Amino acid sequence: MTRPFPLEILKTLSKTRSDQASRKLGQVNRRHYEEQKKLDMLIRFRADYEGRYQVVTQTGGAFETLMNFQHFLERLDEAVRQQRAVVAQADCEVSQGQVTVQKAHRQVQSMEVLSERHSFREQERTTRIEQKVQDEQVGQRIAHLLSEAK
Repeated sequence: MTRPFPLEILKTLSKTRSDQASRKLGQVNRRHYEEQKKLDMLIRFRADYEGRYQVVTQTGGAFETLMNFQHFLERLDEAVRQQRAVVAQADCEVSQGQVTVQKAHRQVQSMEVLSERHSFREQERTTRIEQKVQDEQVGQRIAHLLSEAK
């Protein structure tokens, strides 16, 4: 009879951690994608607003209108800076998530190798036991035949 793999619990735990790390990486990637979309939208909106500002400047808009444009452009610039910081943080989280997933996958692979080695050793042990039983049976048969032949 083969003995169970003594590290089966750790093998299962490593698979569970690997699955969790992969799911979390997926969530972090989605968050990064969404934050990048927000940044892209802010940049497009700022460029569009800058274009409107240029038109008003060229057509001789009122001083108060120009100041409102400038203030709003400043607020947009700040929003873009903040969103870039959010995207940079999301980049870091993605990188950390990738490292965690790689580490978890390596642990799973290590456990798989150990499990395969255990299975191989157990198969060898079983084969040796079966061979020993067969050898004993053959020896007993030969001894029985020799005792009958006398």
